[in-house]
Amino acid sequence: MKICLSVLCFIYLFCSDVNAQQPGCPDPLAVNFDSSATINDGSCTYKNISVNAKRKYQMNDLLKETSGLIWWKQKIWTHNDSGGEAALYAMKDSSNNIIKKVTITNAENVDWEDITQDAKYIYIGDFGNNGRNNRTDLKIYKVAKADIQKSNIVKAAIINFSYSDQTQTELNEGRFNNFDCEAMIAYGDSLFLFSKDWQDNKTRLYKLPKKPGIYTAVKMGELNVRGLITGAEIVTDKKLIVLTGYNTLVNPFLYLLYDFKGNNFFEGNKRKVLLNEPFTQMEGICAKDATTFYVSNEKFEHAFITTNAQLKKVDLSSLLNPYYNSIENKKSKQHHINK
Repeated sequence: MKICLSVLCFIYLFCSDVNAQQPGCPDPLAVNFDSSATINDGSCTYKNISVNAKRKYQMNDLLKETSGLIWWKQKIWTHNDSGGEAALYAMKDSSNNIIKKVTITNAENVDWEDITQDAKYIYIGDFGNNGRNNRTDLKIYKVAKADIQKSNIVKAAIINFSYSDQTQTELNEGRFNNFDCEAMIAYGDSLFLFSKDWQDNKTRLYKLPKKPGIYTAVKMGELNVRGLITGAEIVTDKKLIVLTGYNTLVNPFLYLLYDFKGNNFFEGNKRKVLLNEPFTQMEGICAKDATTFYVSNEKFEHAFITTNAQLKKVDLSSLLNPYYNSIENKKSKQHHINK
C-alpha cells in the first residue's frame, strides 16, 4: 500500500511540474494568448496597432541633430550626432532650455548616435557608420556620473571595438550597408548594440564588455524589424526593451521586446507599434518610468517636407500594464506555492 501511495504521489508531482512548465504565449494582449502558458516560447503574435505621441516642445536650436536620450536626475540628457560638439546637454521635460552642458575633453564627435547608462556611468556611442561604412575607429565613451555632477568639463574612458562578423570586403563595400549602429543599452556587466541595417532592414544584436579596452563585439542574433533602428531603452526590472526607428518612408515606430530570459532579447515577446508622426526621423528614446517614454527626432528636410527637431511623450500603459500585471500574478502564484 505504501508503495502504491508513493507511486501516486510521484505521478501527481510529475504532472503538476509538467503543467507548471507549459510553453506558449502568456501575453494577454496577443492574438494567440494561452492562459495556461507559464513559459514564454516567443510565439506571441499581435494585431497591428498605432499610438499617438503627445508633442511636448521643439528642441533647442543647439539640438537640431539630437540623436540619443537618457532620463537621469529628473532631467533629459541628449547629444548631437556627427560633427556636433563632444558634449552632453541636460533639459527639464517641461521646456527646451538647456540647463547644463558637459564637455568631454578627450572625445571627438565623429558620429555620436546613442547614449545609455547604469548606476555609476553614462556611455556614449560613437559608432554611426552610414557615410562610407568603412569606419575602423568605432568607440564608446564611458563617463562617470560623479564627475558630471561635480564639473562641466570631464574626461572619459574609452571602449574601442569592431564587429565579429564584418569582413575586410564588407568594409570596402561603401555607403549604406549593414554595419551602421545607432542604438545601445547597458544591461548587467555588458553593453548591447542594435545595428541599423540599411540593406535588409533587420537589426543585429551585439555584446561588448563595459570596461575600457579593445574588443570584438560578438553577434548574438538578428531580428527582422522591417525598418531602421535608431535608439534603444531598457526598463531593467520589468525586462522590457523599447527600440525606436523608422521605415524607408520615414514613418516612425517603436519595437517592444519583453518577457525575455537573461540577455536573449529576441526570444521573448516582440511587438511593433507604429507612431502616428509621419515624415519623422525618430532618433532617441528614454524612459521616465515603466510606461512613459520620451522620444526625439532630428530636423528632417526633403523636397517640400520639413519636420523640426522635437521631443515627444509616449504613453504605453495600455500595452504594458497587462504584461506587468501578469508578472505580478506569476510572482504571487509562486509565492503561494512556496508557502
